Amino acid sequence: MDLLGKFSRTVLEDPSFEDATVAVLRDHFNQWVTTALKEEQGVDSGDRGQSGRYRSFVIVDQEALESVLSAPDDDEEAGFVRLVNGEWELEEPSEDELEENDRSPPDEEPLEGCTQHDVGWMKVHYRQVEANGFVDLSDPFGRERYYTRPPEIQSIE
Repeated sequence: MDLLGKFSRTVLEDPSFEDATVAVLRDHFNQWVTTALKEEQGVDSGDRGQSGRYRSFVIVDQEALESVLSAPDDDEEAGFVRLVNGEWELEEPSEDELEENDRSPPDEEPLEGCTQHDVGWMKVHYRQVEANGFVDLSDPFGRERYYTRPPEIQSIE
């Protein structure tokens, strides 16, 4: 209970976020992390530590908002938000992979232009995202264990 008074969510709302891609929002998040680490923790931006606060963020777009508002109160697995890995980077294919890709179809359907399996974000049941999501997904092994490519919605339990 002592920590409750010190806890606050940071909500970033901006009209320029309307229809922004996850990549654009990730860039904005990482700029925020640089400032927040210095102001809140007194550390360099290169040291995110283990806190999910500086590693991941949640997007509530129109689709997610509608899914949450229409979710029955008694259904733990209804409604979702997007949980984004702030540290994710698009893997650039090697020259051999580029040549091979020219001869074969992409592994996945494009999602915001990405055909990789891991697109750096996933849909997560909104009731599970804060406590479980940030704890379980703050380490790379948790991300690997739970990652599900959208449009599937992941349960974190």
